[in-house]
Amino acid sequence: MQRDERIFEEAGYGRSPVICTDVMGDLWAAWVLWDERGERIRVCRKEHGGSWGSPFDAASPRSRIFALRLCPYGTGVAMAWIDGDHPERDGLKLRELRADHTGEATLLVPLRRLPAHPTLDGGSGKLAVAWTVREPAGRRLEACVGDTPESLAEPCLVSTRGGFHAYPSLSLFGGGALVAWQEMSRKGCRLLARQLLPDGAVGETVVLAAHSQGTFARPDTVAAEGGVYVAWQSDTAPGGVPGLTRWIELVHLDAVLSVRRPAAPMVDLDRDAAGEDQGFESPSLVALADGRLAIVGRGSQSLRLQMLGRDGFGPRNQIDEPGWACRGQKFDAVALLNSLFVIGRERRGIVLREVVVGDEGGPGKPELAEAASVPVLSAGNGRPSPLIVAGHRVLFGDIHQHTALSDGTGTVDESLHRARYRYNDELAAVSDHESFVGKRTPPGEWAEVARTVDEHYEPGGFVTLHAFEWTGRVHPGPGHKVVLLPQGDSFILSRDDPRCSSSAGLIAQARKLGALVFPHHVGWTGADMDSHDPAVQTCWEIVSCHGAYERPGTTAIPTRGEDKAGQFAAEALDKGLRFGFVGGSDGHGLNYHHGVCRWKDSHRSGLTGVLSKDFSREGVFAALRRRRCYATSGAKIGLWFEIDGRPMGEELVTGGPLPFRVVIVGTAKIQSLSLVSNGGAEIELQTGGHEAEVHGVVPPPPKVGWCYYYVRVVQDDGHVAWSSPIWLDALESA
Repeated sequence: MQRDERIFEEAGYGRSPVICTDVMGDLWAAWVLWDERGERIRVCRKEHGGSWGSPFDAASPRSRIFALRLCPYGTGVAMAWIDGDHPERDGLKLRELRADHTGEATLLVPLRRLPAHPTLDGGSGKLAVAWTVREPAGRRLEACVGDTPESLAEPCLVSTRGGFHAYPSLSLFGGGALVAWQEMSRKGCRLLARQLLPDGAVGETVVLAAHSQGTFARPDTVAAEGGVYVAWQSDTAPGGVPGLTRWIELVHLDAVLSVRRPAAPMVDLDRDAAGEDQGFESPSLVALADGRLAIVGRGSQSLRLQMLGRDGFGPRNQIDEPGWACRGQKFDAVALLNSLFVIGRERRGIVLREVVVGDEGGPGKPELAEAASVPVLSAGNGRPSPLIVAGHRVLFGDIHQHTALSDGTGTVDESLHRARYRYNDELAAVSDHESFVGKRTPPGEWAEVARTVDEHYEPGGFVTLHAFEWTGRVHPGPGHKVVLLPQGDSFILSRDDPRCSSSAGLIAQARKLGALVFPHHVGWTGADMDSHDPAVQTCWEIVSCHGAYERPGTTAIPTRGEDKAGQFAAEALDKGLRFGFVGGSDGHGLNYHHGVCRWKDSHRSGLTGVLSKDFSREGVFAALRRRRCYATSGAKIGLWFEIDGRPMGEELVTGGPLPFRVVIVGTAKIQSLSLVSNGGAEIELQTGGHEAEVHGVVPPPPKVGWCYYYVRVVQDDGHVAWSSPIWLDALESA
């Protein structure tokens, strides 16, 4: 493969790039630019056989813009996007854009209906658009077809009511269009397709994939071979159970919507791959003139191209710079003559690469074979009974995980749906990096994430929290911290903002917003103990896929190495800092988290148990603020710890010994149970079996001083739980 590249260099931060060709063979590229004026859409055009012109504004600056899409239409292009704040004047917009930069914008769906996930396709005399809107039970999918933006038919309902319908993709086909999309519900996940007929009606729904716990996400379509190819990412091996690594699946639908798959198997498919670059996801399809199909996708930490032709699948070749980076989900590809143009957000900015394709896959049409039947989803898995420990309900969840919006994999929707219906968690937070290895989080991206988090929130059923990771420098810098916001309408506190560039500044701004800040993998990247504020940093993450950072030398769960002396959680407690314990996976969707995590499913390497009577976002936030929580290494171990009838997280004043109680509901046989105090002193408690209730007495603190106690539970299967501490202050010190 020969390569050439162009970087669209402008002041500000560009993201969400898209590209297409028009009927004249001109290339059009567009992206969202964030600068001091707000967010606006920039467009650049390259005439066929000529050079690139200067970028120009295609939409006026707004407070936020997201979901940009581009397709050929007429003698130019059509562009769809979502913008603004006003419920009636702003929303999903459509604009025809000609070579002379003219063309009016039309409002398709007002912001009050919460449009999302727009997609479109066009030609010289036809245009089709699809999108989703919020409804009480999830999201519905709507679409319309017409000859011009002004003559689009009335939107029709494409999806069934109920469920969460997302990420549609469509291609003009048979006088109308074919739309494919993802459906998530309590029953599982399906990948569906349906034809939009020229008269505005819809055809029958075709089920392309279904699984009660697996995920099928982010489809892309392209018209070819008298029908439409549909590709999507799947975390489920054929005939197997869902795992963690995602791979791209591909089918072809003909004029009567018969489903066929490539006859040749995909090469080098390894769902148990090691290393940092695993899987193949977020497909972008391009049909070449010689009959081959180009598949561009993320390989977890790279952008890869795989060809499908007469001889089957060719190798997957990397087409961007190697190395760990926050590449994001959005890139796009288009063919022109013998070249493939791929555009994406990279560390250096918006990068357009021209790839001259060789003979990979063999020039010619791929051979197709009839696809196997798809299972029917009849009912979802029953939700297990709530965990009650000592009369108190425990809400479990992973409050630290990453998606492809930063350096992880998958989507926010996928993470939250998986947490609720595969793991049966009661709460979850996605905490992508706000600024890290070239990535930043503009207002439009954060608004889209916040909306998604709110849409999965169901009081009494599933609590979602607004979160991000503030990514400081490693020790002696301030380290990394998960920030939890009480509401999603608060903008993120970025390290690029001078007010939040230091740990002290971040904590001060978080205090104003009522946010919580949780340091994590502290023994690796540092804890910045001098800036600790117990009212804001109410908890520290003690365990994740990177290991357990309780105290140096603690062997129940090792660390990843590179330990920083004096930065472990118990060392901070010994210095007088006060905070509770939480667990989070810090999972990026990689097997064993590129060799660091001890569990293959890195998303199960850290959990938080929250003791809250109120099954709501407010209740969970209040419990975390009061340290009514504990950490586990990924197992749902029930744990209750009290001294003198006061639960974990409390501070007591006493001049004498006090009674304590520990209650354990384990998931495996308990190997050891310890009461841990200052300097690593431990009281071994006698127990056996999976469950235990232990009573005893703790001695008073020093006459002028204080002490802390927390519980550590170690199971035979290697899983560990840590209660938040309880502090005893001496009467003389009070």
